Amino acid sequence: MENAALSNWVKQLSGVDMPIFSGTVANVTKALNSGKSSASDVANIILQDASLTSRVLKAVNTVHFNPTKHSISTVSRAVMVMGFEQIKVLTLSMALIDNLQAGEQRTQLIQEMAFAFHAATQAREFAKHLKRNDAEDIFIATLLSRLGYMALWAFADKESQVLLNDLQKDNESTQAELKVLGFRIVDLTKALCHDWALGDLLNDYLNNRLSEKNNQLISLAIDVAESAQHGWNEAELELVAKQASSICELSIEKAKNLILLNVNKAKELTILYGSEQISRAIRLPDYLDEHHEKTDVPDVNNHDKKLEADFDYLMKVSQEMVQALEDIPLPSVNIMLEMTLEGLIRGLAMDRAIFMILNEAKTDLICKSVLGEQTEHLKQRLTITLDKNPAFSLCVEQRHAIFLSVDEAGQLSKQIQTTLGNPPHLLMPVVVKNKVIGIFMADRHQTQREISQQEFIAFQQFCQQTNMGISFLAIQG
Repeated sequence: MENAALSNWVKQLSGVDMPIFSGTVANVTKALNSGKSSASDVANIILQDASLTSRVLKAVNTVHFNPTKHSISTVSRAVMVMGFEQIKVLTLSMALIDNLQAGEQRTQLIQEMAFAFHAATQAREFAKHLKRNDAEDIFIATLLSRLGYMALWAFADKESQVLLNDLQKDNESTQAELKVLGFRIVDLTKALCHDWALGDLLNDYLNNRLSEKNNQLISLAIDVAESAQHGWNEAELELVAKQASSICELSIEKAKNLILLNVNKAKELTILYGSEQISRAIRLPDYLDEHHEKTDVPDVNNHDKKLEADFDYLMKVSQEMVQALEDIPLPSVNIMLEMTLEGLIRGLAMDRAIFMILNEAKTDLICKSVLGEQTEHLKQRLTITLDKNPAFSLCVEQRHAIFLSVDEAGQLSKQIQTTLGNPPHLLMPVVVKNKVIGIFMADRHQTQREISQQEFIAFQQFCQQTNMGISFLAIQG
């Protein structure tokens, strides 16, 4: 039987208090877990949230995530540099901090979040030491194992706050939870985990289905975080070091050093994720804390969704493409294409950017990649038959860019007009080894803002940069 009080809380958190967590994060997680998503698919989800976009780019330009120090200006490339698993952890962590700190700032909430991030970092680093391939999933499971408590600290009313204070003193009484809230707090965590698709490993942990080894890692990490909250008593530190020594197959001294290194890492990462408050709440032993320095997070331009072109940003992406071609290993053709689409969206302030590939028979253009809002349907539905759409046919045959104005809508079939919406549309052929392989298209179909001649020229030049990059990659094999 459904618990009405629990359902109401889940609805409140999803719809009002934590919408990005239930929306953006759930979508990123779903895309990454599908096994079918490309970097552009993931980038497109992140790009829907301007604040998250900016902060992901800030993080990827730090030494922690990008030791080469090569500037990264596009989310598409950020996804490739960091990898899908790190991107999942990054977006989830940032969303958690953003959403919970939007509630009332309470000391207890900060302490709870500090505990969670510290424990999660310890768990991940233990897993990495053991060369486990699920270290990021272990981080998420540990971080979110007390999501219900964190959400309640952030958004509960005064009556529930009294309960939470009492529970802290009374080792979390299930009966008290049921009496005041009408549900167990662990059940709130389970419901949010299920509704927001936060991962199988977390779900298994909450439902006591986790392997013994994973349980050991998470339990050890939680014990370490509790020891830190108690003030790093020497006896407690020695005890958790012995546990870590056994599980991680290290000497006690090396285990102790690993634990302390992990505390520093937790403090640094929470700053990268967006909260110095939480970082300060993660305690180091007194003899180390005074030497801890704040992590430097470089400032990058905040490219919120703009209504006009940013030619400086477009130039930055062009330079980044050139830099990418000097990297080892070389980027894939797909990455160059995805960087182009993102440059068109964020640099030229387009609402939509599409790459369509020419089929072998050279009769149809098929949608391969797309960025922008409300574009999900295009990957399944957009196929342009050249002999019925003269504008696209001309672009392919004559190999030059086309500015398709409102007055030239007749150069598109009725079907394509319905699918794409009204012009203007910008078209540019993608030419590799003197052969047209597809077309870039960009427009402002949603906002219906005008496109200037200067923007059309910038569109051509930018896409030509991609053509040169792809040709270079083709020559390299």
